[in-house]
Amino acid sequence: MSVKIRLKRIGKKHKPIYHIVVADSRSPRDGKFIEKLGTYNPHTDPPSTVLKMKNAVSWLIKGAQPTHTVKSIFSKNGVLFKKHLLEGVKKGALTHEEIQKKFNIWYKKYKI
Repeated sequence: MSVKIRLKRIGKKHKPIYHIVVADSRSPRDGKFIEKLGTYNPHTDPPSTVLKMKNAVSWLIKGAQPTHTVKSIFSKNGVLFKKHLLEGVKKGALTHEEIQKKFNIWYKKYKI
């Protein structure tokens, strides 16, 4: 079974809001999903995102493939960077304390 992390459209006509969900790749866009990871609202300035980072990182480590849009959202929110750092822990190059320091530095630099 191929698992995707993708957007599920909700909201009114011409004013969509999206849920970021983990779903089987064969299920329809607004159909059944495995887990909800957060929400994305493109109508605010800047677009607002609410994520469960820990769950998103764990699904990426398990092998779930994000769509292009979700990958962009994850990149802007630091999910992909956190996954990258956790792979360094697996290899023995970093410790959990070093990961926290590096992620906090990144967060202060790139998040508003």
